[in-house]
Amino acid sequence: MKNVFFNRCQNRLRSGWRILIYFVLFFGIFALIGVILKNFIPVRIIRSLISFPVILVITFGTLWLGGRHLDHRRFKDYGFHFSRRWWLNFIFGILLGALLFCIIFLFEKALGWIKIVGYFQNKRDGYIEMPFVIPLIMGFISFIIVGIFEENTFRAYQINNLSEGLNKNNSMAKKALIGAYILSSIIFGLFHSGNQNITYVGLINLVLLGLFLGLPYVLSGELAMPIALHISWNSFQGLVFGFPVSGEATNCSFIAIEQGGPQKWTGGAFGPEGGLIVSIASVVGCIFVLLWFKIFQRPMSLFTKMAEYNSPNLSRKDIYLADNSI
Repeated sequence: MKNVFFNRCQNRLRSGWRILIYFVLFFGIFALIGVILKNFIPVRIIRSLISFPVILVITFGTLWLGGRHLDHRRFKDYGFHFSRRWWLNFIFGILLGALLFCIIFLFEKALGWIKIVGYFQNKRDGYIEMPFVIPLIMGFISFIIVGIFEENTFRAYQINNLSEGLNKNNSMAKKALIGAYILSSIIFGLFHSGNQNITYVGLINLVLLGLFLGLPYVLSGELAMPIALHISWNSFQGLVFGFPVSGEATNCSFIAIEQGGPQKWTGGAFGPEGGLIVSIASVVGCIFVLLWFKIFQRPMSLFTKMAEYNSPNLSRKDIYLADNSI
């Protein structure tokens, strides 16, 4: 009789349970540390300075623990095979995220949907009396951390485990990877569904952004471009152009704007991610990613290896016969 919890052949929990344990561990530790910092360190700036490295430790620590004790996978196989190509993809991701938001800003400005009302804006609580550069750096570091932890959580861990779970008997790796890619993007969108000022268009856009950010991962198996895109996209959206980021108002930016124009296109209070302009930008971004890999990764194909469990402790026959269904 099939064990719904444990895969005896692979000697590990089935993928659905691994994902559940990982999420409970990650967000449980995250919430606990948040409560501790809030109660024992009342000064916001000090709390932020301490929380930045702590969040990174939690992010990489839980990924390492999940890989070692749940997945039986090496840490670098989640997307950290550092090489010249890894860093080239990272640089391209930074440039692409910046380019897309420059186009969005210039497009809205040309149509009169936004009005520039100032420069070097700083309205962040606890930082108002400080030089502009301090809240700017703090904001940039926070976007770096968000990019790293969300890509580790929603791309690296989820897609690897979901694709393995959907790849029944290791016989349908391509379909399983596509299914995991789509499902992880839906989960990514739903994760942000509680954000302030969320709209139906915004929710759909967040799923599209999940597909955009996840595309280079399923093509390369590396997190270089997803992390870079995430950091650059948020930074230029909020810190450079002053748009709200996924519903959260930006209180520190190089450019201060006043948003106007039709909400269905601009996103209104939710920011551009709540409007049709980002729907188009997400598709354009995917095209740029495909062109990049078409030129520099020949032949371009899905990285189906992540959907196949290849433990060094198992023979090829065992791997083929393993039933790793969710």
